[in-house]
Amino acid sequence: MKKFVFGLLFLGLTSLVHSQSNGIAKNIILEPVTIKPLNLSYLNEVQHKDTPELVKNLENEAARYDITEDPIFDREFEAYEVIFRTKKEGGTTGLITATYDSNGKIMSSIERYKNILLPKVVRTAILNKYPGWIIHKDVYLVTYRNNSKSKKVFKVQIRKDGKRKNLKLDYDGNIH
Repeated sequence: MKKFVFGLLFLGLTSLVHSQSNGIAKNIILEPVTIKPLNLSYLNEVQHKDTPELVKNLENEAARYDITEDPIFDREFEAYEVIFRTKKEGGTTGLITATYDSNGKIMSSIERYKNILLPKVVRTAILNKYPGWIIHKDVYLVTYRNNSKSKKVFKVQIRKDGKRKNLKLDYDGNIH
């Protein structure tokens, strides 16, 4: 056993010394890479730290989409409208209708998500104000226009004992 351990130690040290040999360094020329953070302003405006994962994923897809790479692209047109959709198990859906300019920047978007997992702050605000009520369905709406504040609203229907209430909330849990 002792010989085996010394053998492994010797082999390990030998390979370390061998790997540090002074070879001639070769210069490698890398191809230039273009990074286009075109729609970063869109993402900064529509996403919140508590944005549900499904919403973030679809918004990221819309932001990464490069209309200039699309076969139908023609610089002569001023704007392009592109629709992004997602559907998950349990009836959760998402839809973004985004308008891109001829440079590929998002000028505006209208977003609608149904039956998403509401942020904890929103759920807590509902449960505190309406104890015993159950969240029946929800819709999250986002309206974005370049160079202006986006609108983000959660529309939630709650039910209790055959009664219904429709609520509008923001990310801070304020009920309007």
